[in-house]
Amino acid sequence: MAKLIAQGNLPQGRLQRKASGGGVYISKFRQVFLRHGLTMGLVAMVCLFLPALTESIRWSTAAFLTDHLPYIAASAILVVFFLGFLWFRGYSTNGRELTWLVYLLFISIVEEFSFRLMLPSFLLLTLGAIPAAVLSNLAFACIHFFTLRWRLMNCIGVFLGGLGLSRLLGNTEDIILVIGVHWLVTFLNTPTAPTKQSA
Repeated sequence: MAKLIAQGNLPQGRLQRKASGGGVYISKFRQVFLRHGLTMGLVAMVCLFLPALTESIRWSTAAFLTDHLPYIAASAILVVFFLGFLWFRGYSTNGRELTWLVYLLFISIVEEFSFRLMLPSFLLLTLGAIPAAVLSNLAFACIHFFTLRWRLMNCIGVFLGGLGLSRLLGNTEDIILVIGVHWLVTFLNTPTAPTKQSA
């Protein structure tokens, strides 16, 4: 690995573009957090100042606020599934991996509130529902392209998956459910934190 770094010719990961020619190869949890997690957190903070925010949060969290026990039970089932999956696949369940699970929940929350709820609600003021969903999910995919250096095909998949989550929110009007689906899919895609060894 050190030799590859010195040569500036790291291999192409499952999702990540090849790091030759001065490109950054993201191989640490800290890099993912600083490059992607903080970016998404900042996007969510900016979205908090958009118009129509209060109304969007009200209708999208109404089911959760009315009866939150099913959501707590579903979350507990997800956590048990995650831990069982890690154990069955022979992964560690140490503090680092548990922190990764919390990070995946954080990223699911900020991405869903930003790109499936707040930004589309703002764009809906001047555009129709479909253009608002397309533009917000295009921004969502582009951020993955630049922060995580994902390959183009993976970013197209993220765009299409985002459209599916937008459709799910439109059908259910339940942002908490959409966050749960995002958390599950993100975990199945990247169940463990990145390491130099896994790179």
